[in-house]
Amino acid sequence: MRVFWALLLGAGMLLAVGPRAAGGARRRSESTKHFDLRHLAISLGAGVSGAAIALVIVGVPMVALLAGALSGSVPTWVRKASRNRLLESTRSAWPEAIEMLAGAVRAGETLVAAISVVANRGPEALRRVFGAVVADQRVSGDLQGALNRVLIPLADTTADQVLATLGLIHRVGGREAGRVLRTFAGFLRDDLALRREVQARQSWTKVAARVAIASPWLVVVLVSARPEGRAAYSTGGGAVMLLVGAVVTIVGYRVMVMTGRIAEPRRNVNISLPAESLVAQ
Repeated sequence: MRVFWALLLGAGMLLAVGPRAAGGARRRSESTKHFDLRHLAISLGAGVSGAAIALVIVGVPMVALLAGALSGSVPTWVRKASRNRLLESTRSAWPEAIEMLAGAVRAGETLVAAISVVANRGPEALRRVFGAVVADQRVSGDLQGALNRVLIPLADTTADQVLATLGLIHRVGGREAGRVLRTFAGFLRDDLALRREVQARQSWTKVAARVAIASPWLVVVLVSARPEGRAAYSTGGGAVMLLVGAVVTIVGYRVMVMTGRIAEPRRNVNISLPAESLVAQ
């Protein structure tokens, strides 16, 4: 029996590691929200491995099933955390990039030339974004269209604000463009500081939620280590109790996380689109 579970564990690890090694050479966009086959295989492998390990250690089928479900969701959590870190680093770089744009515009550069300056010497997190705008503008000759095609897919409210501001400056122009950009950079910096302060104050909510979901299941594992506890959880009533406990844990965790979540402003990308683009949509 232990040989069977060892083979099952090996199969799970193969599913988790194999697609990673095979697909390592392919670079995928960080902004995609669709689960591809590689991610599905890794999640399946993690779930099978977690279930096999739990069944070998605890010996309770329902606990193994719940452990497999938890392990299978870990790759999704990792992907989401990576996407959030990328978004946070990009948001932190916007004020510096806008200030560099303002400096170039006040020095007499055109908006296109100022964007090129940021693409070459701006914050590392945004060089590729501004470089894509410059490359698109050189091909199409349409700066507004290049801004739309590059910034809108970022799916970030800060990028939408930058898109609206740069689009307005491009259409209206004037001597106050540099001052408008500098004021906008100050607004972004203040908003970022406020967001970080709120996140620091509400971080205890996430910590409390994680402690709250981990504590009862640690008790379940300790009880399952004893023969009488293992026998009780292996019955139909024990399985139902574990399943109900899992549902209550998930609901409670989601409620606590939603309580501590910072509300994101609604996107309004159409504010920067010219009339031709609105008609085309």
